[in-house]
Amino acid sequence: MYAAPKRDRERIDGVAVFAAAAFLTGMGLVAALARVGAPDRLVEALGPLIALFGLIIIGVLTRTARLADFLAARRAVPPAYGGLAFAATAAGLVVALDAGATGRSPLPWLAVALGLAGAALIVGPLVRRASASALSDVLATRFPAAPTRWAFAVALWAAGVLTATAGLDTAVGVIVAHVGQSRRAAEVVVALSLALTIVPGGLKGLLWSDAASAGGALAIAAIGAGLAWSGVGAPAAPLVEAAGSWLALPRAHADSASLLFDAACALGVGAFFAFAPAAIGAPPTQARRAGLLGLAFSLAGLALGATSLSAFWPDAATARSPTASALVGAATWLPALALARAGVHGAARAAGVDLSTAYARLTVLASRRIARIRLMMLVVIVLAAVVSDLRLVDPPRAMVLALALNVALIVPSLVLALLSRGRSPAAFAAVAAGLAVLARRGFEAGPSAEPSEILIGALIAGATALLVGAAVGFFTPGAAERRNGERADPFIDLPFEATD
Repeated sequence: MYAAPKRDRERIDGVAVFAAAAFLTGMGLVAALARVGAPDRLVEALGPLIALFGLIIIGVLTRTARLADFLAARRAVPPAYGGLAFAATAAGLVVALDAGATGRSPLPWLAVALGLAGAALIVGPLVRRASASALSDVLATRFPAAPTRWAFAVALWAAGVLTATAGLDTAVGVIVAHVGQSRRAAEVVVALSLALTIVPGGLKGLLWSDAASAGGALAIAAIGAGLAWSGVGAPAAPLVEAAGSWLALPRAHADSASLLFDAACALGVGAFFAFAPAAIGAPPTQARRAGLLGLAFSLAGLALGATSLSAFWPDAATARSPTASALVGAATWLPALALARAGVHGAARAAGVDLSTAYARLTVLASRRIARIRLMMLVVIVLAAVVSDLRLVDPPRAMVLALALNVALIVPSLVLALLSRGRSPAAFAAVAAGLAVLARRGFEAGPSAEPSEILIGALIAGATALLVGAAVGFFTPGAAERRNGERADPFIDLPFEATD
């Protein structure tokens, strides 16, 4: 068992306190400049820019050449910081889903919330219990045959690129709206911020950058909520009413199709790779606690954000003040960037690691492995920027497509991984069947298919994949392949200091 030394925890807490104080000081500077009559555009731009500089500093500080840190943050991220990182990605999903032309999420929020709870309390702890450094490790270990691993890698890579595109495009929109830059310049800024916050430190950089992002967004929401409760702006609405109107929660299901849509959303979000890092970086036995704290921070952010709107934007018919615009811009930009980081990391780690051979292979050429992952991160960032620049897909649709791939191909494979008769041929057959059904449904629906059609089709494809995989696994001769159960954790126990 690994436990972070006390001096490491004190250093972590000290850096966190310093970052929080610096961020709040920067937000205070924004308000002071607005009071002394600084140009409105400058005040609005300072919010995202202060957040940008803070994240760049964190990215530089988390740079590492140690494989245990780069792949799994050395299992040393305290649950509170892991919970903040989870909340940042969850908020990024919310912001991206609301970034479409209609300004409303195409997915039912109640199903999304149920999926987040499943990711935090079930899927994340199971991945951590398997001693994995990514969701792809579970599949690579359970189904080690090369064709099957390539099939999973392609599916996870595509979902990662779509997720990175959704987060990057959302962050670009915030920069354009609040900083006044051209879209091309905003794409360069967001791409550079992504590269500097995840490429140097891998999972370690992702978790600490996400934790800082959530902390900054929560601080801004708390400021707004405090102003609302003190009487600034419009009278603060009751919390339940404010949250309900903001999320527009559905009151009832219309038919069985709505239930299928909800089920597909919950499954897609619950088993989504983007929400696993908080559990992966947690110390032993602390993954579920990190998930619980992540849900608590998410609920706190929802409550504070819904209340703060009455202070930051008291009247929808009038424009926000420059200070409020700067704060809202920073609070929106930070989670969007967290979602983009999750997509970049998921795509770069799509191939996974076979944990059964980790002790024999991970210590060999560690620097080359890190270099390959970093190169793939840069490729994904550039590709996401190109897709965003060409306007091939908007953020809500990109997320719907990513979740559809997850439901149709990854969820049934994870279920097969839990079955005693699951083998590589069964998993490959499941992926092939799921892809065939998904492609047919997509061809019938056309490029303008509604999100409900896409995800219900993905659910049907996933069910077909599971049935086909289970049948092939039952009739495939030979002993069942190794299961991904309890094993020593290679990201704690290996002498990685020798690979620096």
